[in-house]
Amino acid sequence: MWLVKVICDTSFLMVLASKKIKNISSLETEIGNLEFVVPNLVVGELERISKGDNKKKVQHLGR
Repeated sequence: MWLVKVICDTSFLMVLASKKIKNISSLETEIGNLEFVVPNLVVGELERISKGDNKKKVQHLGR
């Protein structure tokens, strides 16, 4: 069986947290063992979002 590394971005993690995902356990049966990898950049972004820091959003709207 293969080890599949899944690199998680912010959007993916937010969907996992906010939606009920059906049959996620069947993924390992279909494609092998999963290892979820969360880059430090994503952790930092999630921390900023959780603190309500919307500076990044404001910067994008100003362009």
